[in-house]
Amino acid sequence: MIELIAKVPLFASLGRKEINFLAEIARNVEYPGDMVLFREGEIGDRLYIIVDGQLDIVKDFGKPEERLLRVCGPGEHVGEMCFLNPKGSRSATVRTRTTVRVLEIIKDDFEALLSRSPTVAFAIAQGITQRMLDSENNLIRVIAEKDRQLAQARDQGGEDALSGVPVLGEKQNSYNGLKGTGVPRLQIKTFGNFQVLRGETLIGENEWKAKQPKLLLKALIARGSVSVPKDVLIEDLWPEASAASGESNFKVVLHRLRKALEPSMTKAAGSSYLSLKENLLSLKKGLCQTDLNEFLVQRQKGRKAESAGDCKRAVQFYRVAVGLYLGDFLSEDLYAPWADLRRTELRAMYVELLFRMGDLYQQQGSSKKAIECYNSIIKADPACEEAYQKSMLIYSNRGMRSESLRLYEECKRVLENELGVAPGSTTVSIYKKIIDSK
Repeated sequence: MIELIAKVPLFASLGRKEINFLAEIARNVEYPGDMVLFREGEIGDRLYIIVDGQLDIVKDFGKPEERLLRVCGPGEHVGEMCFLNPKGSRSATVRTRTTVRVLEIIKDDFEALLSRSPTVAFAIAQGITQRMLDSENNLIRVIAEKDRQLAQARDQGGEDALSGVPVLGEKQNSYNGLKGTGVPRLQIKTFGNFQVLRGETLIGENEWKAKQPKLLLKALIARGSVSVPKDVLIEDLWPEASAASGESNFKVVLHRLRKALEPSMTKAAGSSYLSLKENLLSLKKGLCQTDLNEFLVQRQKGRKAESAGDCKRAVQFYRVAVGLYLGDFLSEDLYAPWADLRRTELRAMYVELLFRMGDLYQQQGSSKKAIECYNSIIKADPACEEAYQKSMLIYSNRGMRSESLRLYEECKRVLENELGVAPGSTTVSIYKKIIDSK
């Protein structure tokens, strides 16, 4: 706990004594997935430091204009403003994306620390100020990118340019990108085998010339596709290179990537697909679409529909998202840290969607479809004990006792072989209930 707290940027300037005290007052708590920790407008009284799992930061939660601001993971924190502004209300809603384990620090306990070491308040204020500056810089980047897109759309006068990323699978001329340009769209597939289609034509291995251009494109997509700092990409691809060497590598590889995507590109016209402005690299939305973006869009639409009580429509959106997940994200780049982080996050989202679909199918009385969802979870994560539990209960309720027992034995074998542990108390309890029901 001490090690985790020491790594939190908010507490970076605290001394060992203060960190030890924080570790004493922090509570180690676990929350299930899809639970609201606090709502926008509430008066806050505690800080949360994430140990395991993920949290969603949501604005206008439950309203038609609801939007996801960001996703927080291990080592990050939320709710710190209540320490410096006790009467201030929460600025956003925080919801658990997955089962999450957090360290909770209550305001009253924190004030006890302040009485022992008043300098802590100054240190915390420094951390919050830096976080606000980072948020402001990110907002400036987003506004600048929006302004650029709007200016480009006005110049071209086309509705496509204003509509953002097109939905994969929509009926449209995939060759025509933005109206009047004659530039084909790029369709980039990142789940399972990585593929890039220019219009209807797959870009072959011989067109990439080398691995580095493709890796740069992959890193750009993994980092968000829009307004990714050049320095971040250099660190991803050439972590041990000097500043000068990294800069040189980036320029050469970026040029090769532009040529691979657009062989007819001229120096005067520049790239139709990639934009480098103020050291921020991005894919041009009107001409580039990724299965990753569409996965996230459909997932968010499903969550909104479910929050609005339209469960049938929610399942439809979830099903589209799950259908896009043809395999792990960038599965051929197993040893790239920047890909692995995103891969783990997306696999967790995929499993979460299958759980949501399974639960909704059960509510609708479609137990067979629910079991299919839980089986897909087991295929993606053989050690996911909760999926076994849900399937066992469905089989048991349908009188399929032998199937329930078979699943228990499979769960027991997988947990022992892969993790070296026995099934948990909940799984054993379900098993005993099935045995006793004979």
